[in-house]
Amino acid sequence: MDSWFQLVISIIVSSICHGAFSCPQRCTCHFGSKTTEVVCPDASLTHFPGESLPSNTTSLTIQYTNLGNLTTQELRATPLLQELHLPGNRLSSLPSEILRALPHLHTVDLTGNSLHDLPPQVFYHSPLLNLVLKDNRLSNVSADWLPDNSNLTWLDLSGNQLRKVPFALLQKLGRLETLHLSENLLEEIPADSFQSLPALERLYLDENKLQSLDAKAFIHNTKLSHLFLTKNKLESLPATVFQGLKHLQYVDLSENRLQFLTPGTLGFGISWVELNQNPWHCDAKMEGLWIRLNKQSVQSEPTCASPEGLKDRAISTLTRKELGLAD
Repeated sequence: MDSWFQLVISIIVSSICHGAFSCPQRCTCHFGSKTTEVVCPDASLTHFPGESLPSNTTSLTIQYTNLGNLTTQELRATPLLQELHLPGNRLSSLPSEILRALPHLHTVDLTGNSLHDLPPQVFYHSPLLNLVLKDNRLSNVSADWLPDNSNLTWLDLSGNQLRKVPFALLQKLGRLETLHLSENLLEEIPADSFQSLPALERLYLDENKLQSLDAKAFIHNTKLSHLFLTKNKLESLPATVFQGLKHLQYVDLSENRLQFLTPGTLGFGISWVELNQNPWHCDAKMEGLWIRLNKQSVQSEPTCASPEGLKDRAISTLTRKELGLAD
């Protein structure tokens, strides 16, 4: 028994000496049977805490610190890393081969840094499934960031300065299921913009500057279930823009400039639609929407903006006579 006990102690001591159970200052560490999570939230942190980082770290979070630089060599200290979260730091650039020593990495989160450009092949060397570049300063997206036939299923480019849909990069993402392009400067969605994304289920285009949609903008995205278009400048929608999208369940069109919808635009396959805060003009052109609102509920009841006599009236409460429709 004594020899067995000594062996266990020896193994533990050896592990500690080799950094498996160490934890950097200003960080907290959680050791599980198969995972080791390290979280470093201290604003006074200015350098990568590599010296005492557990060698078996699987998830590393360095958030809201003054970290302004990260090297490939520093990340070699965590060869088993699966998730790397770096939100709210001061990173303005990344080395081109930063992920080379991370063969198990599937998630990278770089939210809220100061990235304005990224080098070619920056995300080549890990089997990424989730990539978050939200709230940076990116005005261009390069197809060279990711390898051909990428396994990425989640891409977040929201909160940047993109003026065009990153078509070339999307060509490599045939497995993508969720795409965030919210809070950019997009003014149009050309036909076939997302034709290379047959697996796409959720598409976020809210808070851009979209004035119109091409009738074929989503024609290839037959698995699309949720579409977010709130807070744009849409004045009209093509009658066939959602045609063929049999899995589409939710559409958010709130806070646009829509005055009417062509009958049949929404169909009855979409189970939930947001339409409030649009300047709806309530006349005979509203018949299709009026019928829908009387058959299916919406999250927030849309109201008329004009004519004056119907202003602020809930559309669903109007009569055929008030809409100017023949009995």
